[in-house]
Amino acid sequence: MAYGTRDGVAEIRLDRPQARNPISARPGGTRDQILAALADAEADPSVGAVLITGAGSAFSAGGDLAGNPIREHAADEARFRETADDFHRRVRRCPLPVVAAVRGYCLGAAVVLAASCDLVVAGDDARFGMPEGRLGLPGAAGLVPLIGRQWAKFLILTGELIDAGLAQRIGLVTAVVPATELHPRAHDLAARLARMPREATTLNKRAVDAAADASGDEAARVAASGYDVITLAMSGRAQAPDGRTFAEIRREQGVHGLKAARAAQFTTPWMPATPPDATM
Repeated sequence: MAYGTRDGVAEIRLDRPQARNPISARPGGTRDQILAALADAEADPSVGAVLITGAGSAFSAGGDLAGNPIREHAADEARFRETADDFHRRVRRCPLPVVAAVRGYCLGAAVVLAASCDLVVAGDDARFGMPEGRLGLPGAAGLVPLIGRQWAKFLILTGELIDAGLAQRIGLVTAVVPATELHPRAHDLAARLARMPREATTLNKRAVDAAADASGDEAARVAASGYDVITLAMSGRAQAPDGRTFAEIRREQGVHGLKAARAAQFTTPWMPATPPDATM
């Protein structure tokens, strides 16, 4: 991960482009690095906003299947889920406004990270999805307060990717811009936020979050967490079309085997492409 400041904006960049910026949950991994960078930004009086982006052609292809340790027991799954929930809660509660700049793939854990930010600017080449649903894994419940139950179900039950235009229409994305202009446009938005009165920005952000939580957003996330733990614990029995479990395929063939097994389910999209409401 890379970190720097410019124009009052602290930029956090996922920086493993050769692997499409996977998000590692291990101690000292991507999530811990993001939290440390947020703490640095909050402690810097010259910083008024945070921009999270990805190096290369993708924001992030999601959780680090190769780098995260294999969880053997339900207790391991519960700790993993609790740690993930704590991470996303910490991003949401950052007192500074947090903008995500998304291009290319934004999958799985990366979708939840983007959804935890205050604003999301997407390049017109961005693709969002929860392909872990095809492997018998959870992940979309935390999106319900943002996009509603039907779209959360579509994403996790089909594992299909949606384009930036549809992501904007369902409320996952704030604005869509040409991919070639993504970084300067997203940085410009963050720099504008950084020029606002810092204390008022924090309080206004807190007020909106409090209203959303009072309407049930946080309760919905907590209620879903228990089901996610059970789904994680049962994921070792989830089967591919050839009858093997995905856990077995991962042990024997690694991530490439998982991708081949997923392709055996389907490869063509069901959802047609959707133009953005307005390219900003």
